[in-house]
Amino acid sequence: MKNAVYAGSFDPITLGHIEVIEKTHNLFDHLYVVIAQNTQKKGLFTVTERQQQIATAVNQFENVSVVVSDHLTVQTAQELQAQYLVRGVRGTIDLESEMAIAELNSNLDSDIQTIFIPASAKTRAVSSSMIKEIASFGGDVTNFVPQNVADDFKRKFEEQK
Repeated sequence: MKNAVYAGSFDPITLGHIEVIEKTHNLFDHLYVVIAQNTQKKGLFTVTERQQQIATAVNQFENVSVVVSDHLTVQTAQELQAQYLVRGVRGTIDLESEMAIAELNSNLDSDIQTIFIPASAKTRAVSSSMIKEIASFGGDVTNFVPQNVADDFKRKFEEQK
């Protein structure tokens, strides 16, 4: 079986993330969307909220599962018997960073390969941090995130008032 891991903080999942899932899910027997801890970022949504957001957004793909992990991505891939790591790249800055991470991951387990999926022009500018900024000021984010996530933003910021 060919399994892959697509890991990220997904706070929140964006249409760019969904695009990567759409482009790759049929390349593998199973694609695991892994909500990974990023010690550099403070999350707006809880892990449970993110897990529900992603599960709803990808429910049409039978071979996609959502998993939460607090391990290194390579360790999670090993646990899930995944041979591939999927990474989305929006441009040269992402590519430089992702290449460095891929090299480190390869040093940890040379049997796990990283595959880069370029963003389309439509999603190249979409980032979770920018979306959170727009939403925090009451901006419309429906062109950047699945509808269920846009609804969650509305609720989240109404609760904070």
